[in-house]
Amino acid sequence: MMLTANPAARNLVETESVSVLFEWLWLLPFAAALYYPWALSWSNQAHLSGASPLVTVAIMLTAYAVPAMAFICVYLTGAQPVISGRMVLARRLACLAVAAPPAYTLLGVLLYLMKIYGHDIAVWTGLWLALIGYFTMHSSTKPVVSFPASDSAYRRLRVAHGISSLAIMVAFLAPHLFNHLLGVFGADVHRAVMEALRVVYRNAVLEPIIIVAFFFQILSGLVLIRPKTISRADMLDALQTASGAYLTLFIASHINSVFTLARYFGTETDYKWAVADPVGLVADAWSIRLLPHYSLAVFFLIAHLACGMRVVMRNHDVRPAVYSASTWGVILVGGLVTAIITAGMIGARL
Repeated sequence: MMLTANPAARNLVETESVSVLFEWLWLLPFAAALYYPWALSWSNQAHLSGASPLVTVAIMLTAYAVPAMAFICVYLTGAQPVISGRMVLARRLACLAVAAPPAYTLLGVLLYLMKIYGHDIAVWTGLWLALIGYFTMHSSTKPVVSFPASDSAYRRLRVAHGISSLAIMVAFLAPHLFNHLLGVFGADVHRAVMEALRVVYRNAVLEPIIIVAFFFQILSGLVLIRPKTISRADMLDALQTASGAYLTLFIASHINSVFTLARYFGTETDYKWAVADPVGLVADAWSIRLLPHYSLAVFFLIAHLACGMRVVMRNHDVRPAVYSASTWGVILVGGLVTAIITAGMIGARL
């Protein structure tokens, strides 16, 4: 006589199997991160060899797929009903993989400063393989660390983070993004506006304040991201977490590039410098990494601000339909701004 398995026991086994799957989900974006520099290199080679632009774009899109895959992992690990310690680790590692574009740019700058040329992919591969090996061996020992979301110190830090981001947006980022939008009209138009804006944000008083504010955003963001990776999250919560991780590494990378490469070595950090003129981002083997690096930074910046606005609206009892529509509306605007800026960076002109 065939025995019927206990439904409750069967469901428990299935739940545990799914849990184990999500606990190891971080391996997918980490493996994809190994591919990331190759996608950039092959896209550059396709362009230089005279291949169809569709081929070049298709290969480049696989580079963008790396942070996209990592974001999906951030979302999936946060959407589970029960979040284990290893699942928390998986989400945090997926956040790290989201930031692969600025991480690769930062690595390239550091290797350049150390006069190590032509070995970016080899060093990148070694670092990610080391991370995979380390976290594979130690992931089973990572516990869940509780962090009370209602803690008053956390709430005050979150408010300070939001106020600081708003101040940076008004004083620097909004004018800076507007300036980059003008890239589609040519480098001369961009430079004329840039020189007018620099009178404000390169002011001897304001510029140090902006830099300190950026460092505060990095440090406070690292603290604020911790509880986000412990609790359950919907897609917009996941987007806020993933975009925060990306921006943290991007800001660090960008400040290092501007103040070390540009200010120290005397390079003019204008639009021509940003888009590798006259060669172009896609045609330059090193600078092609700046295409996803910059374009995703624009999108994630606006998306992060939109998600932060959503939290504020939700905490002030705004109706869910209103704050959801507002958030997605700003994100769509961010996508449009990103598309225009990216088009200008690759040579589109009006």
